[in-house]
Amino acid sequence: MSGIGGSVEQMTQGHLRNVQQLAVFYTGHNNIYAINIAKVKAFIITEEVAINDTPKDTNIIAGIATIRGEPVTLINLDAWLGLKPFDTKEYKLIIFCEFNHKKIGFLVKDMLDIVEKTTQELRHTDETNSKITYTTYVKVNNKDELCTVFNAEQLLRDIKWTDDGGRDIKKYVEGKIHSSKKILAAEDSAVAREVLHKFFSQIEVEYEIYPNGGELIDRLQELEPENVGLVITDIEMPGTDGYQVASFIKSNSKYEHIPVVVNSSMTTDAVKGKMTRIGIDGFVGKGDINSLYNISLCVKPILVV
Repeated sequence: MSGIGGSVEQMTQGHLRNVQQLAVFYTGHNNIYAINIAKVKAFIITEEVAINDTPKDTNIIAGIATIRGEPVTLINLDAWLGLKPFDTKEYKLIIFCEFNHKKIGFLVKDMLDIVEKTTQELRHTDETNSKITYTTYVKVNNKDELCTVFNAEQLLRDIKWTDDGGRDIKKYVEGKIHSSKKILAAEDSAVAREVLHKFFSQIEVEYEIYPNGGELIDRLQELEPENVGLVITDIEMPGTDGYQVASFIKSNSKYEHIPVVVNSSMTTDAVKGKMTRIGIDGFVGKGDINSLYNISLCVKPILVV
């Protein structure tokens, strides 16, 4: 158990390869869920940290824990999933994560395994359930069991930690870009696609959004490279992920001039380091409309030529 309390970046190297490494765990109701380990900073034994039961508007927020000297908001996944939450002491572990530069901890009953999955092994569920990103199968006692990767963007939206794609977008957009070139975006989350649609419409650019990186790459190859002014991509996507999108563009002389901006809730140093080595032109936390607009301004000369 002492190893679980250490740095995940020291434990795993999945972010260096084109596979997704999933931390698989049990919820309080023994459902099997998972989270991409690139979002995880550490696994913390619940009884080893101080937890304050702070005033809150929802039982999804279980309190504030002090982890590594920092206040971390604790989330009860059972409550968010619509199930009866247990008392905090019933959850053995806290999965300490970073989303969009915010520290958050998920209360879980216990860890099950850390597994590697290629993006082809992930089944995309899209709008069938907004709380699910995709599903896959993991071995439990030599049997294949369904494992659900929960939708972090939807969770953050539900606790009002991100812009919901509504009228607030306008306050971050000081002017139009009026691009004569097309922006291509890849985003598998319906929540995040809604925000991108409203953002692009507000800055008045021509754009296309695809639910995975493979479709974006296919479309890119149909277009004249000089007609594409910007590519915006999520990282965590089934099929072809953001690492592969960025690598395809930046390693191909035909497309390497096209700016690539990563728009992801995976904001750990390990993830940023890998994307930087690929040669991306910018990194924006998902839902950070102000930063996305500022980056769009930086590439405006390329967009409007």
